Amino acid sequence: MYEAAREIGLRVPRDLSVVGFDDAEYARWAGPPLTTVRQPLAEMGATAARLVLALGRGERPLHPRTELPTTLVVRDSTAPPPRVP
Repeated sequence: MYEAAREIGLRVPRDLSVVGFDDAEYARWAGPPLTTVRQPLAEMGATAARLVLALGRGERPLHPRTELPTTLVVRDSTAPPPRVP
């Protein structure tokens, strides 16, 4: 994404804010460091394992959907929009 923006003359974050997902290790080393959404991967795995084991015992899930909290990790790839005079 950064390279595509540079190729058309956009500057991150001055002209374009960029947000990634998963908070991969490289996000903090990107230039500029990438703002990301961090997912609770260990909790996701544990929840999925419990669900699979329950289904294996013939149990039905209590809820058709499970939501887990995410965290916005703000770094230098985002900025407020420029002020319009």
